[in-house]
Amino acid sequence: MHVLYSVFVEDTLRYIIRMFPGFLLAALMFLTLRPWRVRCLAEKGLSSSLLREAALLLFWLFCGGMAVLTLTPGWFDWLPLLQGLKPVHGPFFSLGSWNLIPGRCFEGGLWQSYMLLGNIIMFVPFGFFSALLWRGYTWKRALLTGFCITAFVECWQLCVGRAFDIDDIILNTLGVFCGYLLWRGLRRLAPRLVRRFQAMDILELVEPTMEYKDQVMAFKAEMLEYGSDFEGCSGLENAETYEEWLDFRGREQRKGWLPSHTWLTVRRSDGRVVGIINYRPSPLPDFVLRYGGHIGYSIRPSERRKGYAKEQLRLTLEKCRAAGEERVLLTCDHQGNPGAERTILANGGVLEDEVEDTPGLGSSGRICRYWIAIT
Repeated sequence: MHVLYSVFVEDTLRYIIRMFPGFLLAALMFLTLRPWRVRCLAEKGLSSSLLREAALLLFWLFCGGMAVLTLTPGWFDWLPLLQGLKPVHGPFFSLGSWNLIPGRCFEGGLWQSYMLLGNIIMFVPFGFFSALLWRGYTWKRALLTGFCITAFVECWQLCVGRAFDIDDIILNTLGVFCGYLLWRGLRRLAPRLVRRFQAMDILELVEPTMEYKDQVMAFKAEMLEYGSDFEGCSGLENAETYEEWLDFRGREQRKGWLPSHTWLTVRRSDGRVVGIINYRPSPLPDFVLRYGGHIGYSIRPSERRKGYAKEQLRLTLEKCRAAGEERVLLTCDHQGNPGAERTILANGGVLEDEVEDTPGLGSSGRICRYWIAIT
């Protein structure tokens, strides 16, 4: 038991401590380059959440530590300084040894087993974080990433007096692929959590103009195709033409509707209309106060489950604040629209009560009324 503790615990801690210079250098580089990264993302119409930045920093720290652990000569060790000893020095570049015969990693005793597992586990984060933080990461990319990283490391180690080992390439690549599989499992169990680590598309609220005629009519066709409700779309479902729909004030007067503001939610990266949202200023008449609320919105079916509804509502709340609102009311069908409920709660919604759906606006017979404070 003491031997197991010495090998698997003490040696692991020793390796982690050796990585500390890499941690510090990586943290410095991360903070220095962050403004530039943010600008580059913004130019692509993307933003990075605080949660994603924290995960990215963790990945940078790991990469920095691994660089110190794998790319320095075998004699490089700053631990003796902690003990008041003089560290050993040697030439940085020198020719090392090599092994081109697969399978030798299975020979030997406890230490060899430790190295075998270590060569797999320590490369798992490369596959996991790469899939977690960047879009479009596939199993083929995982295998290619694993092979390229470990092949470079092994070739470099041959030049700094260490060893090139074909077994390390195989095991390290397997570790990267295992990290990718771990991400796949997490995505299956908690897809909403995983999406929070992706770079977020920047959305903008824009006034409807003739520029968006084709897109809005395509939005309408898609909503009809999927049988979606046109919540917050200002009567788009009944408008024969785009020009007719743009006549908001005339329609409000003809139908006796409340004056309101309608915006298109546009994705900055490609200018695509992904949603429509409508805001009715205070004061609200009794019927709207009980069943409707200040804000209604829709996301086109092909763009759902991307966090757009949450961001669209957040942007509208900023406009409500600028208009002098202290709090706004939103409603949703009780148990009939869990996505809307999550969106409201994510923006600070507090449930006031549930009322009977006398007008038949939903499918469950009950309407939930939420207030969001925006002062």
